[in-house]
Amino acid sequence: MSKPIEFIENGEEKDSPVIAEEFQEGFNNLLKTIKSLNDSGFLSLLNAISANYKYIIDTFSEQFNSDSTKKSLTNITSVFDLLSKLDPDMMVNLMTRLGDSINNAGKPSASGLIGLARMMHRSDVAEPISVLLKVLAGMSEKK
Repeated sequence: MSKPIEFIENGEEKDSPVIAEEFQEGFNNLLKTIKSLNDSGFLSLLNAISANYKYIIDTFSEQFNSDSTKKSLTNITSVFDLLSKLDPDMMVNLMTRLGDSINNAGKPSASGLIGLARMMHRSDVAEPISVLLKVLAGMSEKK
């Protein structure tokens, strides 16, 4: 009977590495990156996305074609349309006055109906109220 082979001796040894030395550092960095992506679960995510891409595309298209999404996009474009029609200087002035009003809101003022009537005669109070009333009147106009 013969003895089992335990070791094979090869007479030719390769002195040249599999990867050229100039690419060795880049290759090691690539392997580290792949290991990090695998450890974080990102590669599993990419595998799942690539396996289910048809289902994902179908779901996205259903969501984008739904009525709620269309209404939301219409509302967003309407808000941007409104903002583009506003005068920037007027808005800066209104926001400054609004900030000042909020800062001064904690100060005590005259209360009651007479105090309210006196407050309405002041121009710094009457102007914002008239702007608010004009906005409300403009919202009720039908086109």
